[in-house]
Amino acid sequence: MTEPSVLDLDEAVAGAVRAVLLTRYPEAQHDPAGMVATAGFSSGPGAPGRAQARVVHHTRFPGVLSGLTFADAEAEVHVFASAYADLLRQLGWSVREIHYNQRLSLLVSSPACPECSGPTLPLTVQGEDIWRCPACGRRTYGTGDEDDVDLPSYTETEPDGTVFIYHGNGEVDLEATAELASQDGPDPDDEDAY
Repeated sequence: MTEPSVLDLDEAVAGAVRAVLLTRYPEAQHDPAGMVATAGFSSGPGAPGRAQARVVHHTRFPGVLSGLTFADAEAEVHVFASAYADLLRQLGWSVREIHYNQRLSLLVSSPACPECSGPTLPLTVQGEDIWRCPACGRRTYGTGDEDDVDLPSYTETEPDGTVFIYHGNGEVDLEATAELASQDGPDPDDEDAY
């Protein structure tokens, strides 16, 4: 299994967080001058190589035109950031609140892989939300190894057509894979070669 580049992983985590938030909340829209036209969230990669996403809530600029006071805008940021954090935590993400330059933002990361301690990415298998480590292939619920025995099994096909059956946690099911290979039997084209 090839390990993804650091930047690919950063973008994948940020994209997954964005997809989760879009299920319930609008993304901030900006006018041509760069001012917030429609309040909402924005998300992107956190620090390079950390496999984190940074999420902020943007409000319209306080003033006469928007009808917002600075206190209103700050309260809105806190209410929505809290709602974003609650949703992400319910789905297994780790969320830290960061205050930088008097601005609240969220740093979001996925559960660590129980096998290699690398970051995981969300995946839905047979209707269940789980996490998969792109580095080692290990799957997890993100709640501890004892829960991972219940993960659904799955198959992967190699480029040469070989099919492997895996336990839900990502370990090869040797017995099932061998049984599947024996059911296939010899290829009729190969028999002609002898």
